Amino acid sequence: MLINIRKPKKRLTAAFVHFCISASAFSLIFLLMIVFWYPEPYFNVSGGWEGIKIVTGVDVVLGALLTFVVFSPTKPVRELVIDIGTIVVMQLTALFWGVYTLYDQRPVAVVFWESAFLTVPAQALAEQGYALNNLAGLSSTEPPIIYAEKPAKLEDLKKMLELIKKDKIPPHQQAWLYRPIKDHFNDIRPMQFDIDQIIAKRPDVKNQLLPIMQKHNISDIHAMLYFLLQSKYSNSVLVFDQNAQYLGYVNPE
Repeated sequence: MLINIRKPKKRLTAAFVHFCISASAFSLIFLLMIVFWYPEPYFNVSGGWEGIKIVTGVDVVLGALLTFVVFSPTKPVRELVIDIGTIVVMQLTALFWGVYTLYDQRPVAVVFWESAFLTVPAQALAEQGYALNNLAGLSSTEPPIIYAEKPAKLEDLKKMLELIKKDKIPPHQQAWLYRPIKDHFNDIRPMQFDIDQIIAKRPDVKNQLLPIMQKHNISDIHAMLYFLLQSKYSNSVLVFDQNAQYLGYVNPE
């Protein structure tokens, strides 16, 4: 693969074409991710945006830059095909790795533990041998919204602590603790946020609530319940009705 620094206009054109093709393919994948793997608000909360930035840099930008470096209209066709083909193989390898990683880390459950909801990546349950289709029996939402029940028996408490210590599995990722949220909604009610305090700090939250209220024919913001959706990337607030039905979310940050 020889590097050519002459005729920058033609190399820029080739790099631009390569960039457009890569960006188009990546945009389609990005759309599929948003719709099926990381529906809002989980794209930001579960680190989807962080993964996208890495994949975009490696797959879309780097591929075009390499084409800019190696392309030359004076090269023999065979050599040019080999050079571009090598770049495409590198791109596809990076793309498959990136997509697989994002798929493995997609949120497959939203679990309430202690005082907040937390997302659970697919990998965490797969490593426990837990069949993801079992989640549908606990919740009809997508991803399923679930309650993790604190062990009441000493032997169960020891089991939970052992999984934390030995296998590094936090409680909200321990599938054997999962219960339907509707059966434990009264248990989490004391953990709800005061929406008036949130609006006092972030007035735009009231505007974010309007579409939710219109969609579900609710006239009073106090008729809904608000709970923290917590993550290391960003936090959101999940909105429920009095019967534990998920209605939507707002972003106070």
